Amino acid sequence: MFFEQLNEGSCCKTYLVADEASRDALLVDPVLERVDHYLGELERQGLSLEYILDTHAHADHISGGAALRDRTGLPYVMHRNAPCRCADVRVDEGDVLPLGKLEIRVLHTPGHTQDSMTLFLPDRMLTGDFLFLGEGGAGRTDLPGGDPGEHWDSLQKLKGLPDDLLIFPAHDYHGRSHSTLGEERRTNQRLRPWPREAYVAWLDSLKLGPAEWMKEVLQANYACATDPRAVWIPVDAPTCEVRGTAESVNVQLVQTIAPQALSDQLASMATPMILDVRELAEFVGELGHIRGARLIPVGQLSARLNELDPLKDHEIVTICKSGGRSATAAAILTIAGFPRVHSLDGGMLAWNAAHLPVTRDE
Repeated sequence: MFFEQLNEGSCCKTYLVADEASRDALLVDPVLERVDHYLGELERQGLSLEYILDTHAHADHISGGAALRDRTGLPYVMHRNAPCRCADVRVDEGDVLPLGKLEIRVLHTPGHTQDSMTLFLPDRMLTGDFLFLGEGGAGRTDLPGGDPGEHWDSLQKLKGLPDDLLIFPAHDYHGRSHSTLGEERRTNQRLRPWPREAYVAWLDSLKLGPAEWMKEVLQANYACATDPRAVWIPVDAPTCEVRGTAESVNVQLVQTIAPQALSDQLASMATPMILDVRELAEFVGELGHIRGARLIPVGQLSARLNELDPLKDHEIVTICKSGGRSATAAAILTIAGFPRVHSLDGGMLAWNAAHLPVTRDE
């Protein structure tokens, strides 16, 4: 078996697995920003990519799965419960992916997400976010589709497996590459002999609450985003590829404007141009939009900058649901030479909370 852990220096782990004889290969949990590197590595190793696979829908970075599918035309594999609309092959517990003479067995391990799965190889397992290393524990269970009880149930599937089984997770934030199941049984709090009720109560008591930007990353992955600027990810977040969407755009330099301050400007003679960077369904949806706003979804903004050239010296305020995508949009505009750009602090959620006027007309 050929096995390589990719993304050196990153806390986000991608795996290249292949059959030595046939050279048939599988990429597991690819990251969008490194797609070109993966394709180069396949060529360098003389491997023939057969499948692209995500162990679950990711909430902390944009997957490279959709982009690789588009570039190669090869099957994109996810669990049958995955909300991702472009997955070609849907698998479930007990299914086997053949790679030459190598067989990769699927174990459904929900809890972090409904579609989480673990892959079994001859002497190791790729656990995704189902199980991390040591004090890392496991992926959070408070994201959409997460469930502490289901995570406990999934952990029970590890009983009876040998201590020398190697564990390769999708993330590690302490520079480690792998562990063994025996070591995790000794050091990982999730593998203590918890009663189910106590385990659920413990996780519920943490009350972490997912950040709004993580929900937006999930939505981008559900929609098979292939633009690294499709959603904003904070550069100081303790998650893998935290610079993924800010690599070429310094979102930390974006200036913001409070909802009431923007409302006051709109009532004055110095009216800024309002650029809403959500999707159309959001624009006309529950939160509505500011009257006179122009709609250009953030994923289209780079390709449509020429439409805004006549407004280059005008003040522009970018707006989204909560402030994440609008910060990305404001940074894109700033880098493109628009000197007077602000992002609405808190987005339409904050605008509505301040009881400021909206419309829902297209």
